[in-house]
Amino acid sequence: MTTIRDIAKLANVSVATVSRIINNSGKVSKDTREKVNQIINETNYHPNQVARTLYQKRSKMIGIIIPFIENVFYARIINGVQSVLQPAGYTCLVSFGVGSDSKKYQNAINSFLQNNIDGIISSAFDLHENYYHIPFVMYDSANINDNIVRIVSNNIKGGTEIVDLISNNQIKKVLIQHLPLKLPTVNERVASIIKELNKKQLNYTLQEISEKDTYNIGAKKALKNIQNYDAIITVNDIYAAHILKLAKKQKLNVPEDFQLVGYDNNELSEFTTPTLSTIDQQPELIGKTAAERLLEMIRGEKSTENSLIDIKVVKRESTK
Repeated sequence: MTTIRDIAKLANVSVATVSRIINNSGKVSKDTREKVNQIINETNYHPNQVARTLYQKRSKMIGIIIPFIENVFYARIINGVQSVLQPAGYTCLVSFGVGSDSKKYQNAINSFLQNNIDGIISSAFDLHENYYHIPFVMYDSANINDNIVRIVSNNIKGGTEIVDLISNNQIKKVLIQHLPLKLPTVNERVASIIKELNKKQLNYTLQEISEKDTYNIGAKKALKNIQNYDAIITVNDIYAAHILKLAKKQKLNVPEDFQLVGYDNNELSEFTTPTLSTIDQQPELIGKTAAERLLEMIRGEKSTENSLIDIKVVKRESTK
């Protein structure tokens, strides 16, 4: 295996000079830099990343936490993050399946810290410890003012627009299916939905589902008393797709028997029958913004202002 000493010997320069070229630090002449880089390429030399980390006190690695791997929404956020961090020379370590489990979350954080990561991009979580000694950004967050940098989807506008999607003279009562309201982003969106329904003098029922409920269980809960509702607003497009599937088995027609709205504009929302009306949170933009804000912090910029990401309304066949 080629070592840094071998490179120095072949180039007839000091080990310190090779180190400066590899780490892009200090002054080295153009000719020497080109000569050393050519030898590095010819010998297929790869620097010891652990040693470089210790030397630079930076790993060029970023930790990303996502709660649920099965939701494409989070994959699209990672795509947005990668589109910014990879060109900047960073490698991303991803921890997934954390949900709202504090123990899993802590294990993910500890694993990142052990790898000497330069910063963390995390799904919104109720932190019990202070990790602000490293650059730290939260995405998919409610609009909370504290000393954490938060990337916030416009949940208030999303709640208003989702009600507009189902509003017409035939609507009398709406079922709002939601995750636990203790989650700030859920509470923010549901509060906006309720406010808009009250404005339009429409009745509603809240139906909580837990993270442990399967999508099929969520669909069964939604349709249990469907004769009492004219519309369902559900958690996301995956739940909505399962509601559509079960409704078809029960000989129910959407939007004739009830209107249905999802959230996220997941790719599958275009391929259901009928296609799903939904709200697009622009996850790629969320990811890009989170990465850009993290790089700002790594460079020493300390602004903790929230970044508000706009939503887009997507009207399809599941609403009238």
